[in-house]
Amino acid sequence: MTIDADQELRRVRVAAVHDVAVDVRTYELVSADGRPLPDWTPGSHIDVHVPAGLVRQYSLCSDPAIRNRYRIAVKKEPGGRGGSLSMHEDVETGSVLAIGLPRNYFPLASDLAPSLLIAGGIGITPIYAMARSLAADGRRSWTLHYCARSAAHAALRNELQRLAPQRIVQHFSEAPVLDVASLLGAQAPDVHVYCCGPVGLMAAVKEATANRDPERVHFEWFAAPPVDHSHDQAFEIELARSGIVKNVPADRTILQVVRECGIDAPSSCEAGVCGTCETVLLAGDADHRDLLLTPDERAQNRSIMICVSRARSKRLVLDL
Repeated sequence: MTIDADQELRRVRVAAVHDVAVDVRTYELVSADGRPLPDWTPGSHIDVHVPAGLVRQYSLCSDPAIRNRYRIAVKKEPGGRGGSLSMHEDVETGSVLAIGLPRNYFPLASDLAPSLLIAGGIGITPIYAMARSLAADGRRSWTLHYCARSAAHAALRNELQRLAPQRIVQHFSEAPVLDVASLLGAQAPDVHVYCCGPVGLMAAVKEATANRDPERVHFEWFAAPPVDHSHDQAFEIELARSGIVKNVPADRTILQVVRECGIDAPSSCEAGVCGTCETVLLAGDADHRDLLLTPDERAQNRSIMICVSRARSKRLVLDL
């Protein structure tokens, strides 16, 4: 994984808005400044600066082969933090938005092993782009299991049915009906598993894949599961660029302490799922608590998500 040094924002215009499921709208975005939009790969997301002044991450859910526009889908969450409400209430065709460049922490593997795609609710958004790419490639076997409350709640369902109906297994019910343990237990060891959806589904897949090769199990988390903070300890951080050394108390995050030093460190989710706050780690042993870094990346200890992660060593040295 590389850390994006380029924090460039792009201006895009909303070319179309469509209601595609209960409380779900898609937004088609085209360049507003005449420059081509950057290419992207399945699993990518973009930061969207919504009218309410918030920054939210939305997966790109169009065909990666289409180069002149992006598409995102937003589920209205009345009990959320305000980003989805602002998108639904304040954004219409013709609106101009600022977005970040595409980033991908959930890429398709490059080998030709079979792929099992599991999506729940709005978690279909990155999975949809994967299905499009796999169908276009034609060299890999793949199956998609799509869980939603009902057909009316299943965004992009009709498009998926037209794409490859023989590869789509739909599970519609108010209560969970997908037997995750049986499904995963029937998969060959070389199968790549991709999952995105609500925490309950993600946790079930994580448990069912605990004994599989971690390099073949891939997650895109929209929300983080609860974290036990009862054993958190204080530690020090050293900000290499300024030489500042600060204590991080047990009840504070690195991000909070960094900002208290007057450094405007970028962040968004502050739950370890978006990657916005990823920071180069120059020295020290991190206690990685994000949901993005792979086991190999954690072992390499080259970066840290400062919104949630802590230290195993007495001090961490950050490139800040």
